[in-house]
Amino acid sequence: MCKYCLECEWQISTSEGYSEKEVSEKAIEHFVETGHTVDSLRLPPPAAIIEN
Repeated sequence: MCKYCLECEWQISTSEGYSEKEVSEKAIEHFVETGHTVDSLRLPPPAAIIEN
């Protein structure tokens, strides 16, 4: 999951090691602090490693 601001360069993602809960909490904090609109994008799941 990726959350990003529609008004500035702010963004946060689970691909950076954050949990979905942390990403959501940080997005809410950004909105409360700035009043900026935050949108989200669901990332594809990581590729599975198949062992032969």
